[in-house]
Amino acid sequence: MIDVSLTPKQHNMRLVIARFHRKYGYYPSIRELAEKTGKSMTQCARYMNALVKRGAAEKTAGIARGFRLL
Repeated sequence: MIDVSLTPKQHNMRLVIARFHRKYGYYPSIRELAEKTGKSMTQCARYMNALVKRGAAEKTAGIARGFRLL
């Protein structure tokens, strides 16, 4: 269930992730996301964690690219 309380920046990051997924068929790594957005890997990891916390995504620990939007 998507929490509608995403900030504008979180929403924009979610859109970048969704576009990447549509184009390539898999979700971006933090490094790829940083390259696409021009943000640091730390910032991208924080955005991804915020999306998980707000219910807009989920992570599977221990799996490469274990991140997906809901």
